[in-house]
Amino acid sequence: MIERELKLHVPTHARADIIKRLRSAKARRVSLHARYYDTPERELADSGIALRMRKEGRRWMQTVKAPGPDPVSRLELNHLRPDGNLDLALYDNTSIQTVLNTLSSPLSLRYETKVVRLQYEHHVDNTTIEIAFDEGALFAGERELPICEVEFELVEGSPTTLFEVAKQWTLDFGLMLDPRSKAERGDTLASLALSVQTSRTGEAIVTSVSRPNNHHLFKPCRAKPPKLTNKLTPACAYLKCAHECLTQIAQNAAYTAGIDTAHANSSTHMEYVHQLRVGIRRLKSCQKLFSEWAPKLPDDALEKISNTFNQLGARRDIDVLRTVIAPRLKLAGMPDIRMPRVSANQTAPASLTSSPSFQNALLDVLETLVIFGDTLQLEAQSESGAKKQGGNPLPKYLDAWLRAIVKKGGKFTSLPIEEQHNVRKDVKRLRYCLEMCSGVQDKNLLSKLRPALEQAQEDLGELNDYYTAETLFHDIAQKQPQAWFAIGWLKAMQTQKQKDAESHFRLLKKAPRLAGKK
Repeated sequence: MIERELKLHVPTHARADIIKRLRSAKARRVSLHARYYDTPERELADSGIALRMRKEGRRWMQTVKAPGPDPVSRLELNHLRPDGNLDLALYDNTSIQTVLNTLSSPLSLRYETKVVRLQYEHHVDNTTIEIAFDEGALFAGERELPICEVEFELVEGSPTTLFEVAKQWTLDFGLMLDPRSKAERGDTLASLALSVQTSRTGEAIVTSVSRPNNHHLFKPCRAKPPKLTNKLTPACAYLKCAHECLTQIAQNAAYTAGIDTAHANSSTHMEYVHQLRVGIRRLKSCQKLFSEWAPKLPDDALEKISNTFNQLGARRDIDVLRTVIAPRLKLAGMPDIRMPRVSANQTAPASLTSSPSFQNALLDVLETLVIFGDTLQLEAQSESGAKKQGGNPLPKYLDAWLRAIVKKGGKFTSLPIEEQHNVRKDVKRLRYCLEMCSGVQDKNLLSKLRPALEQAQEDLGELNDYYTAETLFHDIAQKQPQAWFAIGWLKAMQTQKQKDAESHFRLLKKAPRLAGKK
């Protein structure tokens, strides 16, 4: 069966109010103790599969979950068991058996969860939603992580209603979207808390790590381009790309808001914000590339996401000035200067990403993608969805973008600053989309194009940082004249970076035309 649910993190301040609402709805209380199994090499996790044995009150339930058609859907197989022993024969003649047959090591306990659940069925508009509040912890080796979340599972009815209920709870309690399941969080925790070594006989030996480094627990979520094939229609390819972009946004937003990242250092938190903004840029690039086949995302949601992007960017400008530009200036001989600090009027990144308006904007986009995916599935089952498409149209669009960039870039040093910014955005968009569509591109062509494109983007990024820093130092110079040293140095670096960028555009001009994978 396909399980469809939304999982939202509960902030500490909302816990008591949620319990009060659930008790007023006569929610049922049940204790859950789950044990999750995998090989020491994490082969099930790498396949997106979670296998658990859970004690639910007095009964045992064996469950396996596998990826579904979208991030809120999972294939789920449940079997009541007489005791807590796994029975893998239950998966004979299923797709799960195929994965189990390829495992290189025996399954063993990897991590556990112990939670108290309050749950009830919510009925609205011919739709039934099971709402469950879980509070407890994940355990792996000597480490543990708190669990405090609400799950909204669609039992029957409309997915639109499912999202409406989740968004209302987000407004009421300040909930936050966290794309990770308990299994994903547990697997990450176990990877830090457990050490795997190989014996002389080739057997995997798992031991607990004492005093693991908390700073490396949850790394920033970077782009993971989906595996596209020429068999996919452009609409289906879009859906895979858009979901992946949104996951990058939502996960880094959760990390920025402090979910599981209390021990992360300041540089890691800066990277969460950076990767969040990269995800937003990638989503916008995805929408532009697939504009002929993509659904229209809600205007209000896009506006909120863009505003948050800009606010986070202003914070990043100060961080880059203090941690990147200032040390270079000091090495160049700049006199001592009091550097600007973050304004008290600037909202902290955690507050921006945890705000109900931003979180509901993410849910609005996710809802649009899920409904669009349902529509594509229905079309695929009908005669209209059976039409074959003639070839892969994406390389044509990407090549046109490349030629336009090369044309502007050939005279980059003479372009106005605003136009240089536009070229930088075009380069980013092209690179993001090339990576998204790498599965349907000629690999040899990509390998020739990628280095020059990456270097151009890096130089343009530094150039933009120098422009931004110059503006900030002009403000500083009004009270600290020694800041004119920085302005002179920055102008010299701008000239150098402009020339560097133009040289990369000359290399890109020689790149062969983009073509799809044959």
